[in-house]
Amino acid sequence: MTIQAITLSYAQWHNCSIDWQSAFIRENSMLLGQKAWQGYLAQNRGLVACNLFVCERTHATNYKLCYVPLSQTSDYLKKHNLKTDSIDCLIDQVRTYRAEQEILVAMVRQGKINVCLLKNLAISPADCYRQVCNRWEEFYQEPRPVGKF
Repeated sequence: MTIQAITLSYAQWHNCSIDWQSAFIRENSMLLGQKAWQGYLAQNRGLVACNLFVCERTHATNYKLCYVPLSQTSDYLKKHNLKTDSIDCLIDQVRTYRAEQEILVAMVRQGKINVCLLKNLAISPADCYRQVCNRWEEFYQEPRPVGKF
């Protein structure tokens, strides 16, 4: 998997010397792919937004994933104080990424955002979606939602 950072100047993992973005993506790639494909099927192009909550005392990390469709991407990025030229660049990425083979991920921690384009994935977003749906209990603690999968 190749991670191409699109906007790096707005995010830092405070007091952490490892490449936290890559580590987080590697550890959660199946769920990121599942959310990307599910969002794409339901709302077309967009990006996966990941809000990370870190307990500084224990270094435990919790996160929440959601899908931001293209029509809401500009407003989402403005909430994180990105400059207009950065927003325009990212909107172009949302319009042109290859949803079958790539994932756009916005990771937010303490109000700081980092957007990455994931390329050369070992498992396509569609395959991530199928695998997570087939093995739901391995990935989620809550019951499978009723409805379309």
